[in-house]
Amino acid sequence: MPDSLEERPSGLSCPENLAQVRQLLRPRFSHDLHDYALEGICKAADGLHVVSVVKTGGGKTTFFTGFIALLQELSKLPANHALKTCLVRTFPDHPLSIIVYPTKGLEVEMEQTFNSLAIKSLAINEDTLAAARRQNENLWHTATNSSLSCLILSPEQLTSRHFHTFLLDKSVFARIVCLGVDEVHLILSWGLPQFRSSFRDIGNALMRLPARTTLIGVTATLAAGNPTQKLVDILGLRPGTFFFSRRSNRRPELQLIFRVLRHGLQGWDFPDLKWVIEGNRKTIIYCRTISLAFRLFDHVRFCCALFSTSYNTDSRNMFINNSVTQVLITTDALKVGNDFPNINDAICINPETPEDVLQYGGRAGRREICSGPGPRAISYFTQSTVDRAKAVLAGKEDVNWDLLPENPDERQGKMSIRMARLVLAACIETELDIQFDNPAIDGCKPEEPLPSLPKNMSSHRAGGGVPMAERISDKFREYSERRLEKFRYKVWSESTDVFIESLPPTAVLPDTAIKSVLDNFSNILKRKIELAPFVGEFIPIMGKVGALMDELSAVEKELKDMSIGVNLDKRTSTSRCEKW
Repeated sequence: MPDSLEERPSGLSCPENLAQVRQLLRPRFSHDLHDYALEGICKAADGLHVVSVVKTGGGKTTFFTGFIALLQELSKLPANHALKTCLVRTFPDHPLSIIVYPTKGLEVEMEQTFNSLAIKSLAINEDTLAAARRQNENLWHTATNSSLSCLILSPEQLTSRHFHTFLLDKSVFARIVCLGVDEVHLILSWGLPQFRSSFRDIGNALMRLPARTTLIGVTATLAAGNPTQKLVDILGLRPGTFFFSRRSNRRPELQLIFRVLRHGLQGWDFPDLKWVIEGNRKTIIYCRTISLAFRLFDHVRFCCALFSTSYNTDSRNMFINNSVTQVLITTDALKVGNDFPNINDAICINPETPEDVLQYGGRAGRREICSGPGPRAISYFTQSTVDRAKAVLAGKEDVNWDLLPENPDERQGKMSIRMARLVLAACIETELDIQFDNPAIDGCKPEEPLPSLPKNMSSHRAGGGVPMAERISDKFREYSERRLEKFRYKVWSESTDVFIESLPPTAVLPDTAIKSVLDNFSNILKRKIELAPFVGEFIPIMGKVGALMDELSAVEKELKDMSIGVNLDKRTSTSRCEKW
Protein backbone atom coordinates (compact mmCIF):
# COMPACT_ATOMS: atom_id res chain seq x y z
CA MET A 1 0.00 0.00 0.00
CA PRO A 2 1.56 3.36 -0.94
CA ASP A 3 2.54 5.56 2.00
CA SER A 4 1.71 8.93 0.41
CA LEU A 5 -0.58 10.50 -2.14
CA GLU A 6 2.38 10.99 -4.47
CA GLU A 7 3.03 7.25 -4.52
CA ARG A 8 -0.55 6.26 -5.24
CA PRO A 9 -1.43 5.24 -8.80
CA SER A 10 -2.74 8.17 -10.79
CA GLY A 11 -5.46 6.20 -12.58
CA LEU A 12 -6.24 6.04 -16.28
CA SER A 13 -8.45 9.13 -16.29
CA CYS A 14 -5.68 11.61 -15.49
CA PRO A 15 -4.85 13.83 -18.53
CA GLU A 16 -1.43 12.32 -19.24
CA ASN A 17 -2.84 8.78 -19.34
CA LEU A 18 -5.92 9.57 -21.46
CA ALA A 19 -3.68 10.14 -24.49
CA GLN A 20 -2.02 6.77 -24.00
CA VAL A 21 -5.38 5.03 -23.65
CA ARG A 22 -6.56 6.66 -26.86
CA GLN A 23 -3.47 5.39 -28.65
CA LEU A 24 -4.00 1.91 -27.19
CA LEU A 25 -7.62 1.74 -28.40
CA ARG A 26 -7.11 3.37 -31.80
CA PRO A 27 -6.50 0.09 -33.72
CA ARG A 28 -9.72 -1.41 -32.31
CA PHE A 29 -12.11 1.14 -33.80
CA SER A 30 -12.62 2.70 -37.19
CA HIS A 31 -12.54 6.17 -35.67
CA ASP A 32 -11.12 7.92 -32.62
CA LEU A 33 -13.36 7.82 -29.57
CA HIS A 34 -14.99 11.08 -28.51
CA ASP A 35 -13.19 12.80 -25.64
CA TYR A 36 -16.21 12.44 -23.35
CA ALA A 37 -16.53 8.71 -24.12
CA LEU A 38 -12.82 8.15 -23.50
CA GLU A 39 -13.05 10.00 -20.18
CA GLY A 40 -16.08 7.95 -19.10
CA ILE A 41 -14.37 4.68 -20.04
CA CYS A 42 -11.29 5.58 -18.02
CA LYS A 43 -13.34 6.73 -15.03
CA ALA A 44 -15.06 3.34 -15.02
CA ALA A 45 -11.68 1.60 -15.27
CA ASP A 46 -10.64 3.67 -12.24
CA GLY A 47 -13.51 2.18 -10.25
CA LEU A 48 -16.12 4.94 -10.44
CA HIS A 49 -19.69 4.39 -11.53
CA VAL A 50 -20.42 6.43 -14.65
CA VAL A 51 -23.69 8.06 -15.75
CA SER A 52 -23.42 10.02 -18.99
CA VAL A 53 -25.92 12.07 -20.99
CA VAL A 54 -25.01 12.20 -24.70
CA LYS A 55 -27.15 13.22 -27.67
CA THR A 56 -28.77 10.59 -29.88
CA GLY A 57 -26.16 9.42 -32.36
CA GLY A 58 -23.39 10.66 -30.07
CA GLY A 59 -21.65 7.32 -29.62
CA LYS A 60 -23.20 5.95 -26.42
CA THR A 61 -22.39 2.36 -27.42
CA THR A 62 -18.66 3.15 -27.36
CA PHE A 63 -18.85 3.59 -23.58
CA PHE A 64 -19.46 -0.18 -23.42
CA THR A 65 -17.36 -1.41 -26.31
CA GLY A 66 -14.51 0.94 -25.38
CA PHE A 67 -14.45 -0.23 -21.76
CA ILE A 68 -14.37 -3.91 -22.71
CA ALA A 69 -11.78 -3.34 -25.45
CA LEU A 70 -9.63 -1.39 -22.97
CA LEU A 71 -9.57 -4.34 -20.56
CA GLN A 72 -8.68 -6.66 -23.41
CA GLU A 73 -5.82 -4.45 -24.54
CA LEU A 74 -4.52 -3.92 -20.99
CA SER A 75 -4.32 -7.68 -20.52
CA LYS A 76 -1.87 -7.86 -23.44
CA LEU A 77 0.55 -5.32 -21.92
CA PRO A 78 3.55 -6.33 -19.81
CA ALA A 79 3.24 -5.86 -16.06
CA ASN A 80 5.70 -2.95 -16.04
CA HIS A 81 3.89 -0.96 -18.74
CA ALA A 82 3.13 2.63 -17.70
CA LEU A 83 -0.65 2.16 -18.04
CA LYS A 84 -0.63 -0.97 -15.90
CA THR A 85 1.40 0.63 -13.13
CA CYS A 86 -1.08 3.50 -12.87
CA LEU A 87 -4.16 1.27 -12.43
CA VAL A 88 -6.07 1.96 -9.21
CA ARG A 89 -7.93 -1.36 -9.34
CA THR A 90 -7.12 -4.88 -10.40
CA PHE A 91 -9.00 -6.87 -12.98
CA PRO A 92 -9.50 -10.64 -13.09
CA ASP A 93 -8.42 -12.81 -15.96
CA HIS A 94 -11.11 -12.95 -18.65
CA PRO A 95 -13.23 -10.10 -17.23
CA LEU A 96 -16.97 -10.24 -17.93
CA SER A 97 -19.25 -7.26 -18.49
CA ILE A 98 -23.04 -7.49 -18.29
CA ILE A 99 -24.87 -4.98 -20.49
CA VAL A 100 -28.62 -4.35 -20.14
CA TYR A 101 -30.57 -3.29 -23.23
CA PRO A 102 -34.28 -2.36 -23.20
CA THR A 103 -35.61 -4.39 -26.15
CA LYS A 104 -35.04 -7.88 -27.51
CA GLY A 105 -34.35 -6.65 -31.02
CA LEU A 106 -31.71 -4.26 -29.75
CA GLU A 107 -30.08 -7.01 -27.68
CA VAL A 108 -29.65 -9.23 -30.72
CA GLU A 109 -28.43 -6.32 -32.83
CA MET A 110 -25.85 -5.33 -30.20
CA GLU A 111 -24.65 -8.93 -29.92
CA GLN A 112 -23.69 -8.73 -33.59
CA THR A 113 -22.10 -5.29 -33.14
CA PHE A 114 -19.96 -6.41 -30.19
CA ASN A 115 -18.87 -9.61 -31.91
CA SER A 116 -17.83 -7.62 -34.99
CA LEU A 117 -15.42 -5.71 -32.72
CA ALA A 118 -13.77 -8.92 -31.49
CA ILE A 119 -15.75 -8.76 -28.23
CA LYS A 120 -17.26 -12.20 -27.78
CA SER A 121 -20.83 -11.59 -26.72
CA LEU A 122 -24.04 -13.48 -26.03
CA ALA A 123 -27.59 -12.11 -25.89
CA ILE A 124 -30.03 -13.88 -23.57
CA ASN A 125 -33.74 -13.15 -23.69
CA GLU A 126 -36.86 -15.25 -23.98
CA ASP A 127 -36.54 -15.49 -27.77
CA THR A 128 -32.87 -16.52 -27.84
CA LEU A 129 -33.44 -18.96 -24.98
CA ALA A 130 -36.31 -20.62 -26.86
CA ALA A 131 -34.30 -20.79 -30.10
CA ALA A 132 -31.36 -22.37 -28.25
CA ARG A 133 -33.60 -24.93 -26.56
CA ARG A 134 -34.79 -26.08 -29.96
CA GLN A 135 -31.11 -26.81 -30.69
CA ASN A 136 -30.68 -28.57 -27.32
CA GLU A 137 -28.47 -25.73 -26.05
CA ASN A 138 -28.67 -24.11 -22.62
CA LEU A 139 -27.59 -20.49 -23.10
CA TRP A 140 -27.03 -19.94 -19.39
CA HIS A 141 -24.54 -22.78 -19.43
CA THR A 142 -22.92 -21.31 -22.56
CA ALA A 143 -22.62 -17.98 -20.73
CA THR A 144 -20.30 -19.53 -18.14
CA ASN A 145 -17.58 -20.01 -20.76
CA SER A 146 -14.54 -17.96 -19.78
CA SER A 147 -14.03 -16.82 -23.39
CA LEU A 148 -17.19 -14.70 -23.15
CA SER A 149 -16.46 -11.00 -22.62
CA CYS A 150 -19.96 -9.55 -22.72
CA LEU A 151 -23.33 -10.91 -21.61
CA ILE A 152 -26.28 -8.93 -23.03
CA LEU A 153 -29.51 -9.15 -21.04
CA SER A 154 -32.92 -7.57 -20.65
CA PRO A 155 -33.83 -6.11 -17.24
CA GLU A 156 -36.22 -9.01 -16.69
CA GLN A 157 -33.37 -11.52 -16.90
CA LEU A 158 -31.60 -9.79 -13.99
CA THR A 159 -34.44 -10.86 -11.68
CA SER A 160 -34.80 -14.40 -13.05
CA ARG A 161 -33.91 -17.55 -11.14
CA HIS A 162 -31.57 -18.49 -13.98
CA PHE A 163 -29.51 -15.33 -13.42
CA HIS A 164 -29.45 -16.07 -9.68
CA THR A 165 -28.12 -19.55 -10.40
CA PHE A 166 -25.63 -18.05 -12.87
CA LEU A 167 -24.19 -15.84 -10.13
CA LEU A 168 -23.76 -18.83 -7.80
CA ASP A 169 -21.02 -20.12 -10.10
CA LYS A 170 -17.95 -18.81 -8.28
CA SER A 171 -15.76 -18.78 -11.38
CA VAL A 172 -18.33 -16.60 -13.19
CA PHE A 173 -18.95 -14.30 -10.21
CA ALA A 174 -15.24 -13.62 -9.85
CA ARG A 175 -15.01 -12.43 -13.46
CA ILE A 176 -17.79 -9.78 -13.37
CA VAL A 177 -16.40 -6.24 -13.51
CA CYS A 178 -19.10 -4.04 -15.09
CA LEU A 179 -22.88 -3.60 -15.29
CA GLY A 180 -23.80 -1.45 -18.29
CA VAL A 181 -27.27 0.05 -18.79
CA ASP A 182 -28.27 1.49 -22.14
CA GLU A 183 -31.04 4.12 -22.12
CA VAL A 184 -30.73 4.35 -18.35
CA HIS A 185 -33.47 7.02 -18.19
CA LEU A 186 -36.01 4.26 -18.89
CA ILE A 187 -35.66 3.25 -15.25
CA LEU A 188 -37.87 6.27 -14.56
CA SER A 189 -40.38 6.01 -17.41
CA TRP A 190 -40.62 2.26 -18.08
CA GLY A 191 -39.91 0.95 -14.60
CA LEU A 192 -43.51 1.36 -13.49
CA PRO A 193 -45.31 -1.24 -11.34
CA GLN A 194 -47.71 -2.23 -14.12
CA PHE A 195 -45.27 -2.00 -17.03
CA ARG A 196 -41.66 -3.21 -16.73
CA SER A 197 -40.91 -2.99 -13.03
CA SER A 198 -37.66 -4.94 -13.50
CA PHE A 199 -36.05 -1.67 -14.61
CA ARG A 200 -36.33 -0.49 -11.01
CA ASP A 201 -34.42 -3.59 -9.86
CA ILE A 202 -31.24 -2.70 -11.75
CA GLY A 203 -29.86 -0.96 -8.67
CA ASN A 204 -30.57 -4.07 -6.59
CA ALA A 205 -28.86 -6.22 -9.23
CA LEU A 206 -25.75 -4.03 -8.92
CA MET A 207 -25.68 -4.70 -5.18
CA ARG A 208 -25.68 -8.46 -5.85
CA LEU A 209 -22.59 -8.28 -8.07
CA PRO A 210 -18.99 -8.19 -6.80
CA ALA A 211 -18.13 -5.05 -4.83
CA ARG A 212 -15.65 -3.91 -7.49
CA THR A 213 -18.36 -3.90 -10.22
CA THR A 214 -18.78 -0.49 -11.83
CA LEU A 215 -21.99 0.72 -13.40
CA ILE A 216 -21.97 2.51 -16.77
CA GLY A 217 -25.32 4.11 -17.62
CA VAL A 218 -25.86 6.12 -20.80
CA THR A 219 -28.82 8.04 -22.19
CA ALA A 220 -29.69 10.99 -24.39
CA THR A 221 -32.72 12.11 -22.42
CA LEU A 222 -32.18 12.56 -18.70
CA ALA A 223 -33.52 15.95 -17.67
CA ALA A 224 -31.65 18.10 -15.17
CA GLY A 225 -32.90 18.50 -11.61
CA ASN A 226 -35.41 16.12 -10.02
CA PRO A 227 -35.25 13.38 -12.73
CA THR A 228 -31.46 13.11 -12.43
CA GLN A 229 -31.53 12.98 -8.64
CA LYS A 230 -34.31 10.40 -8.64
CA LEU A 231 -32.36 8.15 -11.02
CA VAL A 232 -29.21 8.37 -8.89
CA ASP A 233 -31.26 7.47 -5.79
CA ILE A 234 -32.91 4.47 -7.47
CA LEU A 235 -29.50 3.15 -8.56
CA GLY A 236 -28.18 3.57 -5.03
CA LEU A 237 -25.22 5.72 -6.09
CA ARG A 238 -23.63 7.60 -3.20
CA PRO A 239 -21.76 10.93 -3.55
CA GLY A 240 -18.10 10.34 -4.30
CA THR A 241 -18.71 6.91 -5.86
CA PHE A 242 -19.84 8.02 -9.31
CA PHE A 243 -18.86 10.29 -12.18
CA PHE A 244 -21.69 12.18 -13.89
CA SER A 245 -21.21 13.94 -17.22
CA ARG A 246 -23.73 15.84 -19.27
CA ARG A 247 -23.15 16.79 -22.87
CA SER A 248 -25.62 18.92 -24.80
CA ASN A 249 -28.26 16.67 -26.34
CA ARG A 250 -29.25 19.31 -28.85
CA ARG A 251 -28.86 18.27 -32.48
CA PRO A 252 -28.62 21.48 -34.51
CA GLU A 253 -29.10 19.66 -37.81
CA LEU A 254 -32.51 18.35 -36.64
CA GLN A 255 -35.55 20.59 -37.03
CA LEU A 256 -38.09 20.22 -34.21
CA ILE A 257 -41.69 20.89 -35.26
CA PHE A 258 -44.88 20.88 -33.15
CA ARG A 259 -48.24 20.66 -34.89
CA VAL A 260 -51.80 20.56 -33.57
CA LEU A 261 -53.99 17.91 -35.17
CA ARG A 262 -57.07 19.26 -36.89
CA HIS A 263 -58.94 16.03 -36.33
CA GLY A 264 -59.28 13.44 -33.58
CA LEU A 265 -57.41 10.15 -33.13
CA GLN A 266 -60.38 7.84 -32.58
CA GLY A 267 -61.40 7.29 -36.19
CA TRP A 268 -59.79 5.67 -39.22
CA ASP A 269 -59.10 8.77 -41.31
CA PHE A 270 -56.05 10.94 -40.59
CA PRO A 271 -55.99 13.70 -43.22
CA ASP A 272 -53.31 15.66 -41.34
CA LEU A 273 -50.91 12.78 -42.10
CA LYS A 274 -51.84 12.42 -45.76
CA TRP A 275 -48.68 14.28 -46.77
CA VAL A 276 -46.61 11.40 -45.42
CA ILE A 277 -48.03 8.92 -47.91
CA GLU A 278 -47.93 11.40 -50.78
CA GLY A 279 -44.35 12.45 -50.05
CA ASN A 280 -41.07 10.78 -50.90
CA ARG A 281 -39.24 10.88 -47.57
CA LYS A 282 -38.31 7.95 -45.37
CA THR A 283 -40.62 8.43 -42.40
CA ILE A 284 -41.11 6.57 -39.14
CA ILE A 285 -44.33 7.19 -37.18
CA TYR A 286 -44.47 6.43 -33.45
CA CYS A 287 -47.82 5.68 -31.82
CA ARG A 288 -48.30 5.47 -28.06
CA THR A 289 -50.96 2.77 -28.38
CA ILE A 290 -51.20 -0.36 -30.49
CA SER A 291 -54.80 0.57 -31.33
CA LEU A 292 -53.74 3.83 -32.97
CA ALA A 293 -50.89 2.10 -34.79
CA PHE A 294 -53.28 -0.46 -36.29
CA ARG A 295 -55.63 2.25 -37.50
CA LEU A 296 -52.74 4.01 -39.20
CA PHE A 297 -51.63 0.69 -40.68
CA ASP A 298 -52.41 1.07 -44.41
CA HIS A 299 -49.89 0.28 -47.18
CA VAL A 300 -47.05 0.62 -44.68
CA ARG A 301 -44.97 -1.65 -42.49
CA PHE A 302 -45.84 -1.96 -38.81
CA CYS A 303 -43.59 -3.02 -35.90
CA CYS A 304 -44.57 -3.56 -32.29
CA ALA A 305 -43.45 -5.61 -29.31
CA LEU A 306 -46.30 -8.09 -29.86
CA PHE A 307 -44.70 -9.27 -33.09
CA SER A 308 -41.88 -11.74 -33.29
CA THR A 309 -38.31 -10.46 -33.27
CA SER A 310 -37.82 -11.88 -36.77
CA TYR A 311 -40.86 -9.99 -38.12
CA ASN A 312 -39.66 -6.71 -36.62
CA THR A 313 -36.15 -7.36 -37.93
CA ASP A 314 -37.50 -8.04 -41.41
CA SER A 315 -39.54 -4.83 -41.21
CA ARG A 316 -36.49 -2.86 -40.15
CA ASN A 317 -34.37 -4.30 -42.97
CA MET A 318 -37.11 -3.69 -45.53
CA PHE A 319 -37.44 -0.09 -44.42
CA ILE A 320 -33.68 0.50 -44.61
CA ASN A 321 -32.89 -1.38 -47.80
CA ASN A 322 -36.06 -1.13 -49.91
CA SER A 323 -36.54 2.26 -51.57
CA VAL A 324 -40.24 1.50 -52.14
CA THR A 325 -40.93 1.15 -48.41
CA GLN A 326 -41.15 4.80 -47.39
CA VAL A 327 -43.15 4.66 -44.14
CA LEU A 328 -42.77 2.54 -41.01
CA ILE A 329 -45.33 2.66 -38.18
CA THR A 330 -44.25 1.44 -34.77
CA THR A 331 -44.87 1.56 -31.06
CA ASP A 332 -42.14 1.71 -28.40
CA ALA A 333 -40.63 -1.46 -29.92
CA LEU A 334 -38.37 0.82 -32.00
CA LYS A 335 -38.31 3.82 -29.67
CA VAL A 336 -34.73 3.52 -28.46
CA GLY A 337 -31.35 2.42 -29.71
CA ASN A 338 -32.21 1.81 -33.37
CA ASP A 339 -29.66 3.53 -35.57
CA PHE A 340 -31.67 3.79 -38.79
CA PRO A 341 -29.32 5.29 -41.36
CA ASN A 342 -31.84 6.91 -43.67
CA ILE A 343 -34.79 8.43 -41.78
CA ASN A 344 -35.79 11.87 -43.03
CA ASP A 345 -38.77 12.46 -40.74
CA ALA A 346 -39.62 11.01 -37.34
CA ILE A 347 -43.23 11.62 -36.32
CA CYS A 348 -44.66 11.11 -32.85
CA ILE A 349 -48.38 11.22 -32.11
CA ASN A 350 -49.15 12.89 -28.78
CA PRO A 351 -45.80 12.39 -26.98
CA GLU A 352 -46.27 12.28 -23.21
CA THR A 353 -42.98 13.74 -21.95
CA PRO A 354 -40.10 15.94 -23.16
CA GLU A 355 -37.98 12.78 -23.15
CA ASP A 356 -40.40 11.23 -25.66
CA VAL A 357 -40.05 14.24 -27.96
CA LEU A 358 -36.27 13.80 -28.03
CA GLN A 359 -36.18 10.00 -28.15
CA TYR A 360 -38.73 9.58 -30.92
CA GLY A 361 -37.47 12.55 -32.88
CA GLY A 362 -33.87 11.46 -32.42
CA ARG A 363 -34.33 8.60 -34.88
CA ALA A 364 -34.26 11.08 -37.79
CA GLY A 365 -31.11 12.27 -39.49
CA ARG A 366 -28.66 9.78 -37.97
CA ARG A 367 -26.72 9.99 -41.22
CA GLU A 368 -26.31 13.13 -43.30
CA ILE A 369 -29.21 13.86 -45.65
CA CYS A 370 -27.81 15.27 -48.86
CA SER A 371 -30.90 16.52 -50.68
CA GLY A 372 -34.17 18.29 -49.92
CA PRO A 373 -35.17 19.55 -46.47
CA GLY A 374 -32.99 18.33 -43.62
CA PRO A 375 -34.11 15.81 -40.98
CA ARG A 376 -37.24 16.71 -39.04
CA ALA A 377 -38.71 15.58 -35.72
CA ILE A 378 -42.43 16.30 -35.89
CA SER A 379 -44.69 15.96 -32.85
CA TYR A 380 -48.46 16.03 -33.39
CA PHE A 381 -50.68 17.01 -30.46
CA THR A 382 -54.45 16.88 -30.13
CA GLN A 383 -56.24 20.10 -29.27
CA SER A 384 -57.18 18.61 -25.90
CA THR A 385 -53.47 18.14 -25.12
CA VAL A 386 -52.79 21.80 -25.89
CA ASP A 387 -55.76 22.85 -23.75
CA ARG A 388 -54.50 20.72 -20.87
CA ALA A 389 -51.07 22.34 -21.12
CA LYS A 390 -52.69 25.77 -20.83
CA ALA A 391 -54.68 24.62 -17.81
CA VAL A 392 -51.55 23.23 -16.13
CA LEU A 393 -49.61 26.47 -16.51
CA ALA A 394 -52.64 28.52 -15.47
CA GLY A 395 -52.82 26.56 -12.22
CA LYS A 396 -56.20 25.06 -13.06
CA GLU A 397 -54.87 21.48 -12.94
CA ASP A 398 -53.87 19.85 -9.65
CA VAL A 399 -50.23 19.18 -10.52
CA ASN A 400 -47.25 19.68 -8.24
CA TRP A 401 -44.73 17.34 -9.80
CA ASP A 402 -41.98 17.56 -12.35
CA LEU A 403 -42.47 13.90 -13.20
CA LEU A 404 -45.73 12.08 -13.91
CA PRO A 405 -47.13 9.84 -11.14
CA GLU A 406 -45.89 6.25 -11.17
CA ASN A 407 -49.37 4.82 -10.61
CA PRO A 408 -50.89 4.31 -14.10
CA ASP A 409 -54.35 5.19 -12.80
CA GLU A 410 -53.07 8.52 -11.51
CA ARG A 411 -51.20 9.25 -14.77
CA GLN A 412 -54.37 9.10 -16.86
CA GLY A 413 -55.09 12.52 -18.30
CA LYS A 414 -52.22 14.15 -16.41
CA MET A 415 -49.40 16.30 -17.72
CA SER A 416 -46.18 17.35 -16.03
CA ILE A 417 -45.31 21.02 -15.71
CA ARG A 418 -42.21 20.38 -17.82
CA MET A 419 -44.31 19.00 -20.66
CA ALA A 420 -46.82 21.82 -20.44
CA ARG A 421 -44.01 24.35 -20.75
CA LEU A 422 -42.63 22.53 -23.77
CA VAL A 423 -45.98 22.18 -25.58
CA LEU A 424 -46.60 25.92 -25.30
CA ALA A 425 -43.00 27.09 -25.73
CA ALA A 426 -42.35 29.93 -28.13
CA CYS A 427 -39.09 28.20 -29.08
CA ILE A 428 -38.91 24.42 -28.70
CA GLU A 429 -35.10 24.28 -28.77
CA THR A 430 -34.70 26.95 -26.09
CA GLU A 431 -37.13 25.21 -23.72
CA LEU A 432 -35.38 21.87 -24.20
CA ASP A 433 -32.02 23.53 -23.56
CA ILE A 434 -33.36 24.78 -20.22
CA GLN A 435 -34.82 21.43 -19.20
CA PHE A 436 -31.77 19.40 -20.18
CA ASP A 437 -29.20 21.94 -19.03
CA ASN A 438 -27.75 22.47 -22.50
CA PRO A 439 -25.60 25.49 -23.32
CA ALA A 440 -27.91 28.22 -24.61
CA ILE A 441 -27.84 28.82 -28.37
CA ASP A 442 -29.69 31.75 -29.87
CA GLY A 443 -32.16 31.26 -32.66
CA CYS A 444 -34.91 28.79 -33.54
CA LYS A 445 -35.48 27.07 -36.83
CA PRO A 446 -38.72 28.34 -38.36
CA GLU A 447 -41.46 25.76 -38.79
CA GLU A 448 -42.80 25.00 -42.24
CA PRO A 449 -46.49 25.84 -42.88
CA LEU A 450 -49.01 23.06 -42.46
CA PRO A 451 -50.22 21.41 -45.66
CA SER A 452 -53.86 22.21 -46.41
CA LEU A 453 -56.43 19.60 -45.50
CA PRO A 454 -58.55 17.90 -48.14
CA LYS A 455 -61.99 19.49 -48.43
CA ASN A 456 -63.84 16.28 -47.67
CA MET A 457 -62.61 15.21 -44.26
CA SER A 458 -64.73 12.11 -43.84
CA SER A 459 -64.20 10.36 -40.55
CA HIS A 460 -66.57 7.90 -38.99
CA ARG A 461 -67.65 9.91 -35.98
CA ALA A 462 -70.05 8.72 -33.31
CA GLY A 463 -73.56 8.67 -34.74
CA GLY A 464 -72.50 10.74 -37.77
CA GLY A 465 -75.40 10.92 -40.26
CA VAL A 466 -77.71 8.82 -38.07
CA PRO A 467 -80.96 10.51 -36.98
CA MET A 468 -81.30 10.75 -33.21
CA ALA A 469 -84.44 8.58 -33.20
CA GLU A 470 -82.53 5.76 -34.93
CA ARG A 471 -79.49 5.65 -32.66
CA ILE A 472 -79.03 2.61 -30.48
CA SER A 473 -79.79 2.46 -26.78
CA ASP A 474 -77.15 1.97 -24.10
CA LYS A 475 -78.51 -1.51 -23.35
CA PHE A 476 -78.30 -2.44 -27.03
CA ARG A 477 -74.72 -1.18 -27.16
CA GLU A 478 -73.64 -3.11 -24.07
CA TYR A 479 -75.07 -6.40 -25.35
CA SER A 480 -73.77 -5.85 -28.89
CA GLU A 481 -70.24 -5.04 -27.69
CA ARG A 482 -70.07 -8.38 -25.89
CA ARG A 483 -71.29 -10.22 -28.98
CA LEU A 484 -68.78 -8.52 -31.28
CA GLU A 485 -65.94 -9.18 -28.84
CA LYS A 486 -66.83 -12.89 -28.98
CA PHE A 487 -67.01 -12.68 -32.76
CA ARG A 488 -63.53 -11.19 -33.11
CA TYR A 489 -62.07 -13.80 -30.76
CA LYS A 490 -63.67 -16.57 -32.82
CA VAL A 491 -62.31 -15.10 -36.06
CA TRP A 492 -58.84 -14.67 -34.54
CA SER A 493 -58.68 -18.14 -32.95
CA GLU A 494 -59.82 -19.89 -36.15
CA SER A 495 -57.26 -18.12 -38.34
CA THR A 496 -54.35 -20.20 -39.61
CA ASP A 497 -52.43 -17.17 -40.90
CA VAL A 498 -49.08 -16.88 -39.10
CA PHE A 499 -49.21 -13.09 -39.14
CA ILE A 500 -52.73 -12.96 -37.67
CA GLU A 501 -51.71 -15.47 -35.00
CA SER A 502 -48.91 -13.12 -33.94
CA LEU A 503 -51.42 -10.34 -33.24
CA PRO A 504 -53.72 -9.92 -30.26
CA PRO A 505 -57.45 -10.57 -30.90
CA THR A 506 -58.15 -6.85 -30.51
CA ALA A 507 -56.10 -6.19 -33.64
CA VAL A 508 -58.56 -8.14 -35.79
CA LEU A 509 -61.48 -5.94 -34.77
CA PRO A 510 -60.29 -3.10 -32.52
CA ASP A 511 -62.53 -1.61 -29.82
CA THR A 512 -62.61 1.62 -31.82
CA ALA A 513 -63.93 -0.29 -34.84
CA ILE A 514 -66.66 -1.91 -32.73
CA LYS A 515 -67.64 1.56 -31.50
CA SER A 516 -67.69 2.87 -35.06
CA VAL A 517 -69.88 -0.02 -36.26
CA LEU A 518 -72.37 0.45 -33.43
CA ASP A 519 -72.43 4.21 -33.88
CA ASN A 520 -73.50 3.59 -37.49
CA PHE A 521 -75.58 0.48 -36.85
CA SER A 522 -78.79 1.89 -38.31
CA ASN A 523 -77.08 3.15 -41.48
CA ILE A 524 -75.38 -0.22 -42.01
CA LEU A 525 -78.47 -2.39 -41.62
CA LYS A 526 -81.27 -0.13 -42.82
CA ARG A 527 -79.59 1.91 -45.54
CA LYS A 528 -77.22 -0.90 -46.52
CA ILE A 529 -74.12 1.34 -46.50
CA GLU A 530 -70.83 -0.46 -46.91
CA LEU A 531 -69.55 -2.09 -43.71
CA ALA A 532 -65.88 -2.42 -44.65
CA PRO A 533 -64.82 1.22 -44.01
CA PHE A 534 -65.85 0.91 -40.37
CA VAL A 535 -63.97 -2.25 -39.39
CA GLY A 536 -60.31 -1.55 -40.06
CA GLU A 537 -57.87 -3.52 -42.18
CA PHE A 538 -58.02 -7.13 -41.08
CA ILE A 539 -61.69 -8.13 -41.34
CA PRO A 540 -61.75 -7.32 -45.11
CA ILE A 541 -58.33 -8.92 -45.64
CA MET A 542 -59.51 -12.09 -43.90
CA GLY A 543 -62.71 -12.16 -45.98
CA LYS A 544 -64.92 -11.84 -42.91
CA VAL A 545 -67.02 -8.79 -43.83
CA GLY A 546 -69.97 -11.02 -44.79
CA ALA A 547 -69.65 -13.01 -41.56
CA LEU A 548 -69.62 -9.80 -39.54
CA MET A 549 -72.72 -8.54 -41.40
CA ASP A 550 -74.51 -11.80 -40.59
CA GLU A 551 -73.50 -11.39 -36.96
CA LEU A 552 -74.91 -7.86 -36.85
CA SER A 553 -78.19 -9.00 -38.40
CA ALA A 554 -78.46 -11.81 -35.87
CA VAL A 555 -77.76 -9.45 -33.00
CA GLU A 556 -80.40 -6.99 -34.23
CA LYS A 557 -83.00 -9.75 -34.50
CA GLU A 558 -82.22 -11.10 -31.02
CA LEU A 559 -82.48 -7.68 -29.46
CA LYS A 560 -85.77 -6.97 -31.19
CA ASP A 561 -87.09 -10.21 -29.75
CA MET A 562 -85.83 -9.11 -26.33
CA SER A 563 -87.48 -5.69 -26.76
CA ILE A 564 -84.10 -3.99 -26.59
CA GLY A 565 -82.86 -2.12 -29.53
CA VAL A 566 -82.88 0.35 -32.28
CA ASN A 567 -85.74 1.74 -34.32
CA LEU A 568 -84.84 0.42 -37.76
CA ASP A 569 -88.48 0.19 -38.77
CA LYS A 570 -90.67 3.28 -38.62
CA ARG A 571 -93.52 1.05 -37.46
CA THR A 572 -91.53 -0.10 -34.42
CA SER A 573 -92.60 1.62 -31.22
CA THR A 574 -89.93 3.80 -29.69
CA SER A 575 -91.28 3.19 -26.21
CA ARG A 576 -89.40 -0.09 -26.06
CA CYS A 577 -86.14 1.78 -26.50
CA GLU A 578 -87.08 4.52 -24.11
CA LYS A 579 -87.68 2.07 -21.24
CA TRP A 580 -83.95 1.39 -21.24
